[in-house]
Amino acid sequence: MKDIAQALRGWTPEDPASEATIEYLTLEPELFEVVSSHQAGDQRFLVAFDWNTIGGPPGMNRALAVHVAFDPGTHRCRVHARGAPTFGWAGRWLVGRGADPRAVADYRPVPDDPYNLGPGDRAEGLISGQDYGFTRPGSRATRLIEDRVRRCGDRYRFLDSANAYPSFFNGEREATFVLLQDRHPRAVGRRFLIQLETVNVQRATYTITEGGFRTLAQARDWIDGIDAYAGTTPLLSATDPVTGLAPLGLPAPVRDRVAPVQGAATVARRTR
Repeated sequence: MKDIAQALRGWTPEDPASEATIEYLTLEPELFEVVSSHQAGDQRFLVAFDWNTIGGPPGMNRALAVHVAFDPGTHRCRVHARGAPTFGWAGRWLVGRGADPRAVADYRPVPDDPYNLGPGDRAEGLISGQDYGFTRPGSRATRLIEDRVRRCGDRYRFLDSANAYPSFFNGEREATFVLLQDRHPRAVGRRFLIQLETVNVQRATYTITEGGFRTLAQARDWIDGIDAYAGTTPLLSATDPVTGLAPLGLPAPVRDRVAPVQGAATVARRTR
């Protein structure tokens, strides 16, 4: 974030929100690990990891989306930021503000020695699962899901997100879930979607799995079934990694059948 802090020097914030955001980002810019960044004309779009979230309350938004718009004519700038539970959802907010989905997905490579420990002490993987800024997608399916999230428009209604379990309980994995209402026409019967993003500490990667539920109560029951201390989650129903819907060929969830109301003409025919 240091390059943005330098780029903002001498520019006047256009509104109080921009002024507050600039102060937050430039006070200690090294606390933001930039994951992706691209420029389009006089605008900059960034996805970053917020180191301020380490040690904070569970469920804090550790990903951060930043949108900077410069106005050379007035030498003013608008700087807005939005926290998100994952990099994919941070990218979704930026795409909604005009970012190129492909550019947002162009993640910077993780440094060979991200902790600056030196050649002899270089860490393999992550020292802690909380070091989310040093992770990258670990599978093609995960990249496809993230791409759908970034391009989803108003398809999903965001309901909840939280840390499922931290890595310090079992040392190998850390997980975050996102609960959504899916407005896709094909999602009838499974409107409530859970995305589970799991960080593999040893590989410094994350993978996303999804599962749909017929009711919000069923989705909440799945969340309640997470064993945070063991670092385990119940199985999620299989989904197509492109659409986020049940794979083709699988039967749709059974819907309640409501008996049709008999009209007066029908009743009259039966009584003749």
